Amino acid sequence: MPEYSVRVRALGSASVPLDSAEGRDFLQRRIALFARVIFFLDFGFFVLIRVLELVAGVLRPAVFLAPSELAHLASAAVAALMWRACAGRPRSAASLGRIEAGGLVLVAAFFALMGATMPLGESVPEMAAVHGGFGSFIMIIAFTNVAIARAVLVPSTPRRTLWVVLAATAPVVGAIAFIQIHWLQDALLYRLLHTVQFAAYLTLPVVVATVTSRVIYGLREQVREAAQLGQYTLEEKIGEGAMGAVYRARHAMLRRPTAIKLLPPDRAGERNIARFEREVQLTSKLTHPNTVAIYDYGRTPDGVFYYAMELLDGVDLEQLVGAAGPQPPGRVVHILAQVCGALSEAHAVGLIHRDIKPANILLCERGGASDVAKVVDFGLVKEREGAGDGAGDGDGAGAVGDGDARASQSAAAITGTPLYLSPEAIREPRAVDARSDLYALGAVGYFLLTGRPVFQAESVVELCGMHLYREPVPPAERVGRRLPDELCQLLLRCLAKRPDERPASAADLRAALLACPVAPWTDADSAPWWLEHGAALRAARAGAAPVEPYAATVAIDLRLRQAQATAIADL
Repeated sequence: MPEYSVRVRALGSASVPLDSAEGRDFLQRRIALFARVIFFLDFGFFVLIRVLELVAGVLRPAVFLAPSELAHLASAAVAALMWRACAGRPRSAASLGRIEAGGLVLVAAFFALMGATMPLGESVPEMAAVHGGFGSFIMIIAFTNVAIARAVLVPSTPRRTLWVVLAATAPVVGAIAFIQIHWLQDALLYRLLHTVQFAAYLTLPVVVATVTSRVIYGLREQVREAAQLGQYTLEEKIGEGAMGAVYRARHAMLRRPTAIKLLPPDRAGERNIARFEREVQLTSKLTHPNTVAIYDYGRTPDGVFYYAMELLDGVDLEQLVGAAGPQPPGRVVHILAQVCGALSEAHAVGLIHRDIKPANILLCERGGASDVAKVVDFGLVKEREGAGDGAGDGDGAGAVGDGDARASQSAAAITGTPLYLSPEAIREPRAVDARSDLYALGAVGYFLLTGRPVFQAESVVELCGMHLYREPVPPAERVGRRLPDELCQLLLRCLAKRPDERPASAADLRAALLACPVAPWTDADSAPWWLEHGAALRAARAGAAPVEPYAATVAIDLRLRQAQATAIADL
């Protein structure tokens, strides 16, 4: 089966609005970078020319006092002052705008002064036109580099770029006019034509800078919008459930630990897509601390549905028993009581999990507390008939609020994990209610206490027959040692064949669990256990193969999001 990922590069400050404090800090750093680049290019060119003159033996000390060279150094000094102004305390957006625009105009003015004062043609008047043209081209090339560097490095709207660059061209055009009129001996009309010809070359940096700003600024806005909607990079596969695979992920902006569950295209189809979206909608209504929290959901352009949830860096109960064997009665009570709290909230709003099993209950360390249980994977969640607004009464395939035949076409199908199926889920799936979850939770408690499932068989049919007709072996008899009788009897009550013989609710079961006379399991017990076993178990859980590269930008359909939010609010 192919692996899929949702990958977006970290975006950093480039995706924040420029009118925010973080955005102004980003703008200030970019202007400082622009000034730095201009300084090193400008001053570096001056040094390079002097070095070449020195090597050629034509360097004259008087060159450092020449007006054109002083203007050249002045342009580098302006860039250095811009750099210094943006390297200090934070500045307002207006102040940054003045520094950037004023600095560009001043640099261009000194370029113009440099070109206008170049001593070209004095010794050979016949070459004045050639030298004058050379000086004009020097200014145009220098200005073009600065204008394009500004468009690339400084975030700006195309309109602002156009006006700032146009303002900076004014002194350059003036210098070109001076050079042509001063050096040429032709008629005034020809001098003006030459001036217009050279000035026309300045349209190139103006157009290129404006278009560059338009492209970069537009991409920046798209990135910012995408970052607000949610961007994730998958890192490794950490599990797989009935409806999709789960990956460790990293959000490009929020930096919080996240897990992503995906429904790949090969599992898609109208029924499965609706079921996957329903899972998100229903689970996102739950806020109990022992239920996995849902952060976000959406789809990629190639049809991969996903939702983002809190990353549970722990171990599931199946791994726990597989590594450590049967658990102490106090720990069993501690875990089951937490799960009862999560189920109590779900049942109160009309939701039935229908797939309670060891692999769907994780133990984590949260907020300094150990052995925090989290109920995950509501992929088979079902809404009770009469709860909500006509939700489908099937296996969760229908969208919220859709009670038609399409949503319930598979209502009679047996769904869940056979080892933890209640008798009514086998006999009459339509009759499943909250007490079916209590049966499954009793089977989980039996597994924790004994290290073995309630029933074991060679086929699913035989296993289902045991759930329907065979009484479970008492836990103490199963392990051949003494166990707290009250706890054993309570688990057997949960495993009663008739739903009305089980505890009436998850809240009642929790109260009965806490009343069992067992040695309490506290942080003083769990902390040393996690210290000894936690790292190895987490390492084993994280040992999945890495995700193969697969680039896709997360796109969220906002109209679908709004419609789903309305549907959730109506439940």
